[in-house]
Amino acid sequence: SNLNMKKKFIIFVIILFAVLVAGRLFQASSAPPRKPEDIIKSAYYKIKASIYENMSTQNKNLIVFLGDSLTDYVQFNEFFPDLNTRNRGIAGDNTLGVLNRLDAVINLKPEKLFLLIGTNDIAYGMKPEQTILNIKEILERVKKNSENTKIYLETLFPTRFNTRPNEIINEINAKLIEVAKEINCELINTHEIFLDEKNELAEKYTIDGLHLNGAGVLHWLEFLTPYVRSK
Repeated sequence: SNLNMKKKFIIFVIILFAVLVAGRLFQASSAPPRKPEDIIKSAYYKIKASIYENMSTQNKNLIVFLGDSLTDYVQFNEFFPDLNTRNRGIAGDNTLGVLNRLDAVINLKPEKLFLLIGTNDIAYGMKPEQTILNIKEILERVKKNSENTKIYLETLFPTRFNTRPNEIINEINAKLIEVAKEINCELINTHEIFLDEKNELAEKYTIDGLHLNGAGVLHWLEFLTPYVRSK
């Protein structure tokens, strides 16, 4: 009977475990999908946006890099030690998040602004047309409120990520060419410098199929150098 008790106990534990796992799976599947506007509720976003807001001191010859994690992770001041650079990247950010915190960037009245934003819009399920409208609004607001700022619009990098399909990235990039002409800002085709023979993000430049590794960052910054240093 001891053996029977043990068997019953083991079966009970297995059933309990199965019920808990099923419950977790149900919870995960019924959790609401992330919405693009959720970014401004995240603690990391709030902290970084607050810091940037409180450090919007104007300076001569200021060069600002604005974007998401691709920008946030980079030490621009180490690569350009003689220049007055500011990193205004926030990991996880999308075009709505940038619009929400744009005043703190405009208040810097930078000489140059490099904008790279939009890959997280895709992961959040935003339609490409909306991403384009938001980017246009970002550029128009900078033009209107900081008219001496030279704006450089960078095309979205390729990925190896199915949550950010390259077809959608290519669609957005094609539209960015039109936007740059319309707004009269300079387009930098950063997309093409990272492509492999399959038109994906080359493995030698990435850790996870989305973010750049050290070699990728150096490749990017070397490509940007003529634009950053142009008078």
